[in-house]
Amino acid sequence: MELLVDSHELREWVFLLDKLVGTIEPSARFIDFFFRDGLWLRASDNCASMEIFLGKIPRFEGSRTVSLDLLKFFLSDVKVKEVYITISQDHLVLKAGNEVLDVKCKVGEIPPENGKEEFLCTLSKREFERSINFASSNLDEGEFLIFLFEEKSVLMFGPSSDIVTLSQVSAVPTTSFSLKIPYVTVRHIFKALQRLNVQTLDFYEKSGKLVVKYPYLIMEVCGDRVDMVEKEALKNILVEETIERLESRKEILAKLVRKAAVISKGSYATLSRKNDIMKIVVKKKNLSYTAELFVEPGRDFLVVFPSKKLRSTLARMESEKIVLEITERFLKISNPSGTRTVFLELEKLS
Repeated sequence: MELLVDSHELREWVFLLDKLVGTIEPSARFIDFFFRDGLWLRASDNCASMEIFLGKIPRFEGSRTVSLDLLKFFLSDVKVKEVYITISQDHLVLKAGNEVLDVKCKVGEIPPENGKEEFLCTLSKREFERSINFASSNLDEGEFLIFLFEEKSVLMFGPSSDIVTLSQVSAVPTTSFSLKIPYVTVRHIFKALQRLNVQTLDFYEKSGKLVVKYPYLIMEVCGDRVDMVEKEALKNILVEETIERLESRKEILAKLVRKAAVISKGSYATLSRKNDIMKIVVKKKNLSYTAELFVEPGRDFLVVFPSKKLRSTLARMESEKIVLEITERFLKISNPSGTRTVFLELEKLS
């Protein structure tokens, strides 16, 4: 059973799967070759999996599992335009010009096709990629990105201690769906999507999983359903009434937050306003740092923020201007369109 494929295309697919799998779990760094109306590649980080169609080939049973790192190394400097892939009983052979890689494979099962897919919506790949990048900017390992497919939008919340991020994508999903995806997997998905040169992606729900499709590519993402209490608590943040609104250049606030993050070594700082002066303050055992900004007089407030996380979110807020809004419970920092927002909980003033 032999298939001739474009060497550049095969290399790009392998490098994309490399990003999806990541390096945290070495036992996941393998690629499966299997038959489903043709030859497919599959890899997984144990939560997100991706399948890629390579081309028509005679049917064979089971899957052939090989080292992703081995394939990546072999293909990294191939100069010929085409690669022959041959699959036998327990061997995979790649032939590129005068180079031949013959690997004895582990023979396994074919990934099952379980459950019925329900179409959700189509999104711009670039917008989806940027949205998850921003919404996960404040998260750490062990935390989750929350997806809410709602009536008129797709919401991505990054709830963590002391700071919540939100990305909104305008869309009209055909049904409501929610999922909590581990932070590590979200970063793997983002890095993989960066290597995918397409315009749009189709989203589906299948057996509690999020399915993302493009012709010749299928990605399934596991996660936990979001309970009603948590979902409503997040959605209630969106309807908080704005008491006051300020506009500023992002560059000014981002620069001071960046300094605070370095000086505080990534711990906490404060942002406050009293009358017409806004301050960023870092206080540590052996030093203090204060930066003052003159603003319009208005409501006094105080927030304590994780400096490293706020620095990261501001760096990924792709706009020159930002809007600061004060509600009863939060200081909101967002781009002018409101599609990227950071929520910082207000402290009680003495």
